[in-house]
Amino acid sequence: MKKQGLKNDVVITIDPKLWKFSGDYACTLTAFYDMKANCRSWIEDRKWLEQDWRKIDSVIKVFDVATNTAGLAQDAVRIRHQELANDVISKCASSPLRTTFVTRSNTLWLGFDNIIGALCRGWLNDSAVEFCLETIAGSIGQSLMLSTLLGVVGWPTTPKSQILDTKFMVHSVNLSANHWGLITVRLYCDVATKILRVQVFMYEPLIDGEYREQMIAVWEGTMKHKGKNNVEESEGKEGLIDFVKRWHCASASGYQITISPVEWIETPQQADAVSCGVLVVGQAYSSLTESMLLQKHRVSKRDVSVMRLRMI
Repeated sequence: MKKQGLKNDVVITIDPKLWKFSGDYACTLTAFYDMKANCRSWIEDRKWLEQDWRKIDSVIKVFDVATNTAGLAQDAVRIRHQELANDVISKCASSPLRTTFVTRSNTLWLGFDNIIGALCRGWLNDSAVEFCLETIAGSIGQSLMLSTLLGVVGWPTTPKSQILDTKFMVHSVNLSANHWGLITVRLYCDVATKILRVQVFMYEPLIDGEYREQMIAVWEGTMKHKGKNNVEESEGKEGLIDFVKRWHCASASGYQITISPVEWIETPQQADAVSCGVLVVGQAYSSLTESMLLQKHRVSKRDVSVMRLRMI
């Protein structure tokens, strides 16, 4: 394949002892075509990164401190974006598809093949979203990232650490297997009154009421349901609120806990079909830094492109 001055040589050999149409033969060919698709996706990502970022204007402030764009004039911001793109190209050009990136906390990893075709241009899967959220939580401190899967398989055992030492919890919600939402829990400890105040914020980028019931169910859990003859039809499921209460009882029972009603974040609204993961990550950064910068802007497709670049 040769595009944009790039030349990628893909060489494949198949053991002649493998019978055609056997399982091993089919698996070998599948692996080859997966690799070929990744190579093509990387070429498209490279083209996206090689666009002239000096011509892309955006007033978005999200991730400005992390990317050294805070306080810069608009011309300087665009130049900085070009530098960021060049840096990404330089680092990734020599990275094998099997390259693994690890968070500073050494708790999560992300394969290069999970970045290709997604972080630059497409829909972010759970690995990419959680990697970004863990990175944000780790850099800010006093924050706990709860995996997307926990809302499905069950919340973790009660942490041994003190809940009073935690300021934020952040949990991404996979909605209908094709959309992202975000639950952010803010904890405020009032030492004088011995009260632990819990605020709950929910964000769904399409601002579509149809998804709210799913997100509320993750927070509140579901009750056991009994059908005819008092036979259980569903076991019920613990909600995130129950996890918070468990942790409070185990580590701060001397404090009274008050939990406010859920507050819905209504801005910004998603501008395209694939940017929900980007906006969820941006909203988490905005909330955990307590800047609420993302909520002050109507986000355009150009803004989403800039956010993707800064995330990388």
